[in-house]
This record gives sequence, structure tokens and C-alpha cells, in this order.
Amino acid sequence: MGELVEYNPKDDTLTGDNIHHRCHPLHLIWLSGFNPRVSLLNVSTARDRKELVLASGNTLLFYCYDGEREKIVPVVGHKNVVNMLGCDESGRFVVSSDCSYCINVWDRHVGGEINHHPIAIRTIFEPFKTKGEIGAVTLSRDGKYLLAGGGLTPEQGSQLKLWSWTVGNDFPDDTITLPTRLGRIKTIHFCGDRGRRNQFVVTLESGVVFGAWDSKEQKLSIQVPKRHGFQDYNETVFVECTDRAVSVTGAGIAVLWSNDRKVASGPEGSVLRKEFLKYLHLKYASINVVRSCDEKIVTGDDDGEIRFYDNAMKILYWFKREDLEPIRTLSFELVEMRPWKPASEPIEGDDSAPKEEPTEKKMEVNVEDIAPKDVSFEARPVIVRGFVSATKTGKIYDIDIVYDKIQELFLQSPSIVTAFDVHSGRSELCTCDGNGRFVVYDLQTKAMRLALDVPIQRTRRGRITTLAYSSCGTFLAGGAENGFVWMVEPNLLILAGSGPLQFTCEKIRLVLFSEDSKHLVAVDESNTITLVQRVKDDWQTIGRCVTHRLVDLTFLSANDFVSIGEDRYMVQYTINCDEMAQLEALSIVKRKRIEQSAFPTALLILPGGNQILVANDQLKFKIFHSRSFDILHTYLAPFHDGPARYLRQLPGEDYFLFITDNNIYLHHLPIDGNPFKYLAVRGHPKRLKGLAISWTVRCAFTFGEGDHAVSMWKINTSPLLDNIRHAGTGLDPFCTLLPGGKRGCYVREILSLFFYNQISPKNSDGDAELTLRDAMNVQDVPNYMRSIGYHMTEYEVRMDELLHICNHKNYVRFIQELNLCKEMELTGTYFLTFEEVTKLFLNHRIATGVPPNAEDIRTAVTYIGATTSSGNQVDLVKLITLLASMGEPMEPKTTDAYCRTLFPSAFEVNQQDDGTVVECGTAADCTNLISIDEFADKLC
Repeated sequence: MGELVEYNPKDDTLTGDNIHHRCHPLHLIWLSGFNPRVSLLNVSTARDRKELVLASGNTLLFYCYDGEREKIVPVVGHKNVVNMLGCDESGRFVVSSDCSYCINVWDRHVGGEINHHPIAIRTIFEPFKTKGEIGAVTLSRDGKYLLAGGGLTPEQGSQLKLWSWTVGNDFPDDTITLPTRLGRIKTIHFCGDRGRRNQFVVTLESGVVFGAWDSKEQKLSIQVPKRHGFQDYNETVFVECTDRAVSVTGAGIAVLWSNDRKVASGPEGSVLRKEFLKYLHLKYASINVVRSCDEKIVTGDDDGEIRFYDNAMKILYWFKREDLEPIRTLSFELVEMRPWKPASEPIEGDDSAPKEEPTEKKMEVNVEDIAPKDVSFEARPVIVRGFVSATKTGKIYDIDIVYDKIQELFLQSPSIVTAFDVHSGRSELCTCDGNGRFVVYDLQTKAMRLALDVPIQRTRRGRITTLAYSSCGTFLAGGAENGFVWMVEPNLLILAGSGPLQFTCEKIRLVLFSEDSKHLVAVDESNTITLVQRVKDDWQTIGRCVTHRLVDLTFLSANDFVSIGEDRYMVQYTINCDEMAQLEALSIVKRKRIEQSAFPTALLILPGGNQILVANDQLKFKIFHSRSFDILHTYLAPFHDGPARYLRQLPGEDYFLFITDNNIYLHHLPIDGNPFKYLAVRGHPKRLKGLAISWTVRCAFTFGEGDHAVSMWKINTSPLLDNIRHAGTGLDPFCTLLPGGKRGCYVREILSLFFYNQISPKNSDGDAELTLRDAMNVQDVPNYMRSIGYHMTEYEVRMDELLHICNHKNYVRFIQELNLCKEMELTGTYFLTFEEVTKLFLNHRIATGVPPNAEDIRTAVTYIGATTSSGNQVDLVKLITLLASMGEPMEPKTTDAYCRTLFPSAFEVNQQDDGTVVECGTAADCTNLISIDEFADKLC
């Protein structure tokens, strides 16, 4: 426990494979960009090898560039979005934090191997407990201490917590609270000078706090300098080899702090009091970042200018790029710049021939001769190690001012991704961001191939909202918020035609090509479907129709497609291509209601083309016939993380993928409700917004809310097959959904009721001999379902009666309550076994069904109007009357009997003088009132 134990990994990974991928259905292998709002780390220890650590969502990107190729290793280690990175002076240990869940310490050189996959060797969960946000984290220069700031609300003040993280304590060594007036914590930096490495500075919104850690006393101490009217601090660092510190603000001001000369110097663990020294108004733009390196102070601002000062804040040098972009990050290499390397002299007495040196070393010159000169009268050379600069628009530059080299690194992440799609035949990905920039990536080399800036009108909601490749891959369409449809030729990434198509002013929600790529269907915000046809090299609108609030759409064939909507209907459309027929080019063929209370969320054409799989928000999968739209089956869907969306099948295989709010699922076909037929990985900390599959590289692609990148997931079906193989057969996997499992009391009870149903009085025939069978009559299934916990409505039971009343237009909404009876009819038998009935029960019952609580009952009784005017009491007379006329009518006598059984005290006071009892629901003077709380508690 007292030291860090080295982890020596064994050679247990296959060539080209990852051990994590062998046990996960999807494995993250690449991201197309990073989050520019999180400061990156430059952990390069050699001039010819650039190593960076970046953040993208809840993922860390360990980036390496050796001059020829880029390598990116994505590592998922956080539940929420990563908001802060830090490292020690060697660059081996990296610390990362998310918004509130955990802090991770990563070892980049596991077992002494530089190129090994980084692993998290220390995790601190919820350092600031419930609802405590992590504002900033950092490691001390020697890597011994971890310091985090955040926690409490601004009204209560932020906290600082310090861990000796190598020891492994779950609780911090010390905690201290900062003044509430200083606001939110922005950054924390330790001092780099030897002898003062336990001192740190905290930058807050409205002030600066200097602190120190006393390792002997195990105590944190802080000191807040006097306020001098400055606000909007951005960052503060210690100035190397001096007793000063410098802060920069959003107003372009640099504030210098120095030791209080009235206080004598104390030991290493004590706080040396800082006092305000002076301020300098350096810019009229915000200075976002400040660093102290090689005895120089370096700043980056919103004007895109990087300035170099000496330790006394005298200007030395500055430069700008041609494309001015705000600077967000400056991170220096860990290797120092040596001004001169003397040539090796021959040793006396050594007659051996001198070794031949490489040409580069022979031509090495003194860097003082080639370094830029400062603006002083002496014109001294400005020598500083190389550094990396990141801009607000997501560009990363490797800068070396000594050799006058500027090189752009990594993939650009200029804005939040708004849409993407993958090519059907090539290993190609196209993304579009909020600035209207199309970018095409080669998925084999993971490199950007082409880029195109579409002239979107930002003031008129011109952002691209949806992208779609054609089936042949020769066309690419993008729909925008202002109703434009941009047609792009993906091979050259140029706009097709003179300008975009515009047939509406509403937002385009969906674009989809037909199977033969001759037609394009566009759906706008006004629920209008527009059909666009390709005529030679141009696209023309040939038909429109108004439909429902569309949720998802897919093609059945080249000329037929179906859609589902929020109105719970499934609609089939046809494209009339016969020029001689006097028909509309686009027409609705069929409409049918497929849901009674649930809302459909996605659909998928199953292999064979005869069945349509529909997911709904009640966590069910339903299979319909693709032509008649009749219900065929209902199955339980994953119930852990919201309804399924974006159903996508793997071409040529019995698998399909879909997403929920946070997870990506791989599901095996055919569907039968088996909970072991799907596996998932966490795909996003907020909410996933899109899914696509590229079978050329056997990968899935996703992006989520606020992402600057598209994630690429390698698909592996082996873990799912192993999961199914070890789940068992028959009812074994299904019984895991019941309390106690297969051998639990719940399974024994429903089995007893299964046989008891056969000897019930309604099934007995006088003195005839009773025989128990292992099958139940389908007519008895509804009552059996109710007895074991699935309370169906009468509409689900009285099938013949419903078929009669559904012919009336006022009762069309009830037709979909026949799902259970319809599915039993499709089995072609009059008897169902216990296994079949149990599967029906588990697939049809409410997925997340729990008994209603008291609040639900109070809300329901108040909503139907069964309470008194004050709302504190339930009028049983009114309740019985309402239940006899609303929904499924109940007999007043039956309801009266239930009320007398549940609430006997409410009827004791209503006895008349002759000893008779007033029948509730029939006497006008009946006032059976009961407290709404008592009513709710009794029914729970």
C-alpha cells in the first residue's frame, strides 16, 4: 500500500486484436475529432515524436505522430464527459476527470513499454459526493499528489481535496473550503521549481488562491490576496525561477503577484503570502491561456496571437497565423531545447577512424544563430522548446519558433457534428458540422480525404440536419434547417447543379434514397413528404403528400416505402413511374393503426422482406406483416435504457444493431424475447443521436449530443454467441426475468396456478373425472394472465365483440388491443404449453411495470374528477358513477361491493333508523367520503 506496484502485462493479445474486444460486442477503435473545449496535454519526450492526450466526450485519445503517420488510441474510462486533463513532469501519469462521477489516473508506460495500451491504475469515485461537480484536477510535478477542486454549490463555496494517490486511500488526505465570493474553480497548477513543488495556485472566476501542502503535518493551507477589482480570471501560473505568479483575464489584463517581503520565507509546506505587485493591460481581447517555460512567459488570446515575455513581463517576441483563430491551449514539450551541442573531439592515442555520422547531425548548427531575435536593443535569440497550440475551432498546430516550423496535427474538429452517413460500397465516412463543412474520411487509413464548405446561411437556420448516401454510392444528399437540400458528388466532393434544391421553408428532418437511386424522399418539419426524381444530371420535384408526424421511414422495394409516426399509424406509399397513367407520382396506399397506447420509435425490414420490426416506447419489439400490416408477434425489448432507436441490420447476417439513450446494442435474430440475445456497451454520456453501419470495415458509427466527432466501433459477434450458448434452453433464460429465477417461489406459484386453472369450477363437468394436461386452452389464457400479474383489458379478451364494434369509425382505436389474441390465433392450435404461455406473459407484460404508488393513484382520482371541490377527499358515490360510464364500464353493484370491502368505515355512518343500509350509488343523500391519502394508501 505504500508504493505504486508495477503491472507487467502478459502477451495475451492476438495479433491485430485487443483483449477488450474479445469480450465486448463493440469496441471503440477511432474517433474523427476531439473536444476543443478541453485543454489538451503535450507529453512529448522526443523532438521527432509528438505525443498528445486529448478528450472527446467521455473518451481519452492518446495521440502519437512520428513524422510519417498518426496513431490514435481511444480509451473509454468515464461515465460523463471529460472536462479536465493533467499530468506530472515526466508525462507518464495522466489524470482525467469528468463532470461529477470520477477521477482517473492513467499509466502511459505500463510495464516499462512506451507503446503499450494505457490503463487506469487509480480511480476515485464521486470525490465530491452527490451532486458535487469536479471543476479542475492536476498532479504535482513529482506525481505524488493529486489535487481536485469543485464540489459544493457556488453559494456554499468550492472545496479543494488532496490525495496521496499512490497509497490507495479512498478518502482525501485533507480538505479545505474556499471563499464563496470567488466563484467557480477554473484551473489548478502546481509550482515547478524545486523546493516549492508542494505549492499550488487555484484560479477562480473572481479571484486567485495560493496554497500549499504540508506533507509532515498532512494539512492543506491557503492564502487569498487582497482584491484589486479584477474579474473574469482565466488562468494563473507560477513564474519559473522567481517568487512571482502571473494571472490573465478576459479583459486582456495580466496581473502579477509577488511574495510579501514583510514575511520571512518559510519551509516548503507553508504558504508564502502573495501580494499584488502590478497589472499590465496587454490586449483589448481576452487572454485565454498563460504558460511559464524556459524562463519565458507565453500567452495566447482571442486574436490568435501568441506572445513571449521575459520573467519581468517585457515583450520579447510574438507571431500570428494567417487564419486568425482564438487560442485555447498552449502545451510545451517535456524535452528541453539545448542551444548548442559541441562536436565530439578525437581522443589522443586513438588511431581508429572516426565514426561516420548521419548527414543531419553533420549539418547541425547552433540554434542561437537560427533562432528569432527579440525586440530588445541587444536582439538576443528567443530560444524556447517546441509546443502545441489548439484553437477554438479545433485545429492543432505543432509550433517550433526556433526552426520556424508550424505543422497542423490530427483531425480538425471545428464545430459540433450535426449529421453523418457511411458509404454503402466503399470504406468512406462523411460528416457535417454546424458550420456547413462536409468532411470525407477514408476508414482504412483513418485520414481525411476531402473537405467542402457549403455556403450555409447561419442567420436563416442553414445548418445541415441530415445526410444520406445513395445505394449506388454516387450521390450524397444533405437536408438543412432552412429547407435546402444540398446535392453533393461524393467522389469529388463538389456541389451538383447550380444551387441547392428548395421546395419548402421548413426544416428537413430526413432524406432517403430509393433502392435504385432514382428517387429521393425528403421529410420536412410540416409532415410533408417530397419526392425528388433524377432527370439526367438534375434533380426535380415530382410529387408531394402530407402525412403524419413521421418518426422513421424505410423502403420495401424500389417504388414502395413505409413510415411510422407519432399518431401510432403505419403508412405505405407508392411511387408511380408510369408516365401514361393519370395518377399522382406519390400516393398513400394504406394506413393502419399499429399501437393503442405506445408510440413507435423505429422500424426495420427483416431478412426476407415479409416482416417489419417496430420498436415502441413501452420497450417492446413488434413484428408486422409487410403487406397487410397485421400483428404477428410481440417481444420484450431491452428495458435498461429507454426505447430502441435507429434499427440497423448487419448485411447478410442474423444480427441487427440499435441505440437507446446511452447504449449501443447488438441483437441476434430471430427475436423471441430472450434477454441473453443482446449485449450492449455504453456509447455516450448524454444521448446518442445517430447510428450507421459500414460492412466494408465491419464497424458501427455513432455520434451524440454535443459531440465534435463520430465514433467508430468494431463489431464482434463472438461474445453474443457465447452468451446465448451458456444461457440455457427452454424457459431457463426467460426465468431470469422473474423474481427468484427458475427455482424461485414465483415460478412455482405460476406453475401451480397453471394446473389449478384446469380444475377450476368453470372447467369441471359434474362428477366427470378430471385430467391434468401440460397445455392450456387458449380461451383460459387471459384469465390466467391476470392471475399471475398481467392485467389485460376487456378489449384484449372479448375478441369477437371487438371485431364487431371496430367496424364503427368511432371505435377504430380499439382494434390494436387484439394483439395477444391475434398472436395466439396464429399459432394454429387451441392449446398452449406452460412454456408458451410463460413466454407470452413475459413478452406482453409491461417491461418496467411496478404497482402504482400513492401519488399515481391520487393523480388518477383527481384527473377523472372523483374528488370533492377541496381535492382532499374522494367521493365514493361519484367514483362509482364515473367507473360505470368511463373506459371499460364496471357494474355499480360490483364496484359497490369492492368499496365496502376496502373501506368499511365509510359505510358504517350511513345506517338509517330502521336499521337498513343505504346502497351506495343509488341514494341521493349518500355521502361516502374518504380521505384521499387513506384511499391511495389502501390501494397501494
